[in-house]
Amino acid sequence: MSAERAEFPSDRRYLAQSRLPGWRQSAIRNATVLIVGVGGLGCPAALYLAAMGIGRLIIADPDTVAEENLHRQPLYPPTSIGRLKVDALSEYLLSFRPDLVIEKYPIWADSDFLQRVGKTASIWIDGTDNLQSRLAIDEAAYTLHKPWVYGAIFQWEGQVALLAEVSYKELFGESADSPPCSEAGVIGALPGIIGSWQAALAAQYLADPASFIKNLLYRIDLRTGKSEVFEILPRHNLPEIGMEIPAETALQMQSAVWIDIREERMSPLIVPSISYAWYKWDTWDLPSSPIVIVCEAGNRSRQIAYALRRKTGRSDIYSLRGGAATLPR
Repeated sequence: MSAERAEFPSDRRYLAQSRLPGWRQSAIRNATVLIVGVGGLGCPAALYLAAMGIGRLIIADPDTVAEENLHRQPLYPPTSIGRLKVDALSEYLLSFRPDLVIEKYPIWADSDFLQRVGKTASIWIDGTDNLQSRLAIDEAAYTLHKPWVYGAIFQWEGQVALLAEVSYKELFGESADSPPCSEAGVIGALPGIIGSWQAALAAQYLADPASFIKNLLYRIDLRTGKSEVFEILPRHNLPEIGMEIPAETALQMQSAVWIDIREERMSPLIVPSISYAWYKWDTWDLPSSPIVIVCEAGNRSRQIAYALRRKTGRSDIYSLRGGAATLPR
């Protein structure tokens, strides 16, 4: 671990930002942000937090810069290949924010690290690319009552949410991890958008926590230009039985209309269904009969079922628990 600091003489750079309604630049200056992972998401998050005047950054990542990173992590020049990311990033940030305090940890942020070091931060940012690390962040943040900003990317699609006093695991489960960008592919600009969004949410929360709207999941698909917002609530605040139902119950509903929102339909459903694009959920032509929404693992369908119930006031819109994988073959 190391910390570096120098004095910077002027706060004039934050003048326009300070004029935002409800904005407290002093709260930003006095805050500490922990960023776990400084790759595609962590780089832009750190950059814009530094630019907005955050007082202290804690960055943790054991990785070194690789050539395959450069198209989506442009803060690292080719000359930094082979260097620790935390070293290369710190050097860059201090070049334009010499007053910034940076603590560098070239290690994975495990549960012990999060409990010990993370508790000193005001808010955490998830810049990881694997489910195991995200679940560790979620568990530690929930235990310590720390708000944290979740971010994820896949090919053309990204999502982001500031979670406070809700459990990611409880909401989204422990579904199979998505493949890394090096295998699945990703458009280079997407991590910059989502990472910058994470920084914006964190800064908004720090500057004006009383009026900040927490626990909203934002999604964007650059391929289609579609975006959407879901309200996230703890499971015990979600509608009771009727929103999530197991396959055996759903299959007994003779009058139900099934809506298949899977993007890659490896196999057809065993029941007649309508195929709709999930990102157009608020424009669907809904039948009057009960509706069963099916995705691959049951996570996206649960969120859309909840959103549709909120929009329509109906209680007969269901999500298939566990998704298409739970249906008989």
